[in-house]
Amino acid sequence: MKKGNFALEMFRELKKMPCPGGMLSRDIVRQAIEFKDPPRIPYSFVYNPPATDIAFTGSIDQAPTKRKLKFGDRYVDSWGVTWEFSGRAWDHALDHPLADLTRVENHRFPDFTHGIRQAAWYNNLARKAGKYLLGLNPIMMFETMRSLMGFEELMMAPYTQPDGLHKLLGRLTDETIRSIEVFASVGVDGFMTLEDWGLQNSLQMKIGTFRKFYKPYYARMVAACHKHGLHFFWHNCGYILDMLPDMLEIGVDVVQLDQPRLMGHEDLIRTLGGKMCMWNTVDIQWSVAGNVTEQDIRTEVAEMVQIYAVRKYHGGFIAKHYPSPWDIELSVKRQRLIYRSFMENGCALP
Repeated sequence: MKKGNFALEMFRELKKMPCPGGMLSRDIVRQAIEFKDPPRIPYSFVYNPPATDIAFTGSIDQAPTKRKLKFGDRYVDSWGVTWEFSGRAWDHALDHPLADLTRVENHRFPDFTHGIRQAAWYNNLARKAGKYLLGLNPIMMFETMRSLMGFEELMMAPYTQPDGLHKLLGRLTDETIRSIEVFASVGVDGFMTLEDWGLQNSLQMKIGTFRKFYKPYYARMVAACHKHGLHFFWHNCGYILDMLPDMLEIGVDVVQLDQPRLMGHEDLIRTLGGKMCMWNTVDIQWSVAGNVTEQDIRTEVAEMVQIYAVRKYHGGFIAKHYPSPWDIELSVKRQRLIYRSFMENGCALP
């Protein structure tokens, strides 16, 4: 499957979605997040067809251009990390400038605030289209730490470099809060970070380590969002069931899950029902398996919506497509099937 034209898809996001009289997509998304009886389930389908209540905005200069790169080419990003180009969504980091955290105080961090302001023209168009405007975190603390430090050093840092780890977490949190403040000033509705903490059957580290080192910094970010009237969204892949109570405690408003089957829909709603909104796609590993039929997809969507009990909890669910279908080899036919299945199970107006 070929990648879509990002600029074209960005403008397709601006098409108005069906809403009851006097309401906008922004209102429906907000009501779902806050458990206030939305008239339908809000959704975000980027491709086939492009139909979304949510428009994304971010720092337009947060990454160097890769248009002329070929497979295997090397480039240095704005954080000072050297990468090998893969031609897909994820490249391979070759150099980790903060493996030694004694360097953290002198390392130069990029400034994304100007790039956030530069996107104001698009934000204005999205607001006119009634969209819920979601600012994308340019810092991505945990993901950025993995490339700055290297995975092994990152996992060992709580034991070998605890003071340096706190310094790095503090600096990245300060920069994240700066971004939140600028996003708030340009009129976004929510702030979304994309940081994966799960493996296939557990977290990447002990929950106690997360609580001791990382949780206080995430709590600062969430508090900054709420101070400015923004919802905090957290994309968090893998098996994160043990982490969800902590996310609830610090006030995360929306968790975005691409692999909900890893934890089970029943366990998810038992933990989050009426407390935190879920923004889920059909499980990206299961949905592309060769033995999964079209009827299986229809049944999965219907059961997911039923289990999440949207009417019982007065909201709490947003539907979506996986935004990079070519990376998981999700066919156009299956994308359309997932869209139709959600529309038949609560996403269309009654």
